Amino acid sequence: MRALVASILASVTIGVGAAAGQTVAPLGMVENPCVAPVPIPPRLGEMMSRMLEPAQPLDPAFPAALAASPEMVEYQKQDAERAKRDWPNLCRYAEDDAMVRASARPIDVVFLGDSITEIWSSADPRFFSNGIVNRGIGGQTSSQMLLRFHADVVSLKPKIVHILAGTNDIAGNTGPTSVQNYENNITAMVEMARANGIRVVIGSIPPAAAFAWRPSVQPRPRIAELNAWLARFARQNRITFIDYHAVLTEPDGSMLSKLTNDGVHPNRDGYARMKPILLQALTTLHRSQHTERPRHHARRP
Repeated sequence: MRALVASILASVTIGVGAAAGQTVAPLGMVENPCVAPVPIPPRLGEMMSRMLEPAQPLDPAFPAALAASPEMVEYQKQDAERAKRDWPNLCRYAEDDAMVRASARPIDVVFLGDSITEIWSSADPRFFSNGIVNRGIGGQTSSQMLLRFHADVVSLKPKIVHILAGTNDIAGNTGPTSVQNYENNITAMVEMARANGIRVVIGSIPPAAAFAWRPSVQPRPRIAELNAWLARFARQNRITFIDYHAVLTEPDGSMLSKLTNDGVHPNRDGYARMKPILLQALTTLHRSQHTERPRHHARRP
């Protein structure tokens, strides 16, 4: 059951705040290329809510029934069509980004990431307010985040960007990739942030023993490899590095069972375990923001 839940979460865009638009996809270069978002099936929303609750296991039959339901099949079909039109999902936050820019309110931190970032808003909605905005999109790889970086981060002029990426690169969600490609994407995002005066926080990839949607992938060795590189890269470039993996992991490299309901995504207790080290890092970064001039070009380990 845990495997099926993880597979559903990894295969769809789960956000509910997608940009508005016309119902028929336009052709060519137009003023507004976005179409109306696909409505979230109510039962998917129910599963998402229950996924966050510690010690509240789902009925084992529920995920299978959801995956086979006509509304879920249609949702996944329409979401796949959306991905063909908008591979990086620039439309997902286009309307929200425009509203932030129009308001001219200062943005403290933008969180950029995949479903682990996106779901964090549901786990702790009060945190994502007052100048802290969430730009996570379920299922995304660092390549897609890089293409969104200017629209969803730079254009909002935040003081800080929090980058949490890598789970779906390891899973190969957007096709085969390499460690070098991942490192290039992270480096490019850091350089883009620094060129625009944005401080960078990088989170380690959370633990996972397996990916239900990619059963042939053995993620633990690759997670360890990429996290070691992220730590070296952050240290060499004087970037704040937050080791979420360390506070979520079992000795064998899986996620602590009490902190997850599917082995990949933290539940509410998992996010509560992550929050103190996040707040400590942000506090330290705010205190030092006037004492350090960031370099535009990142150094590679």
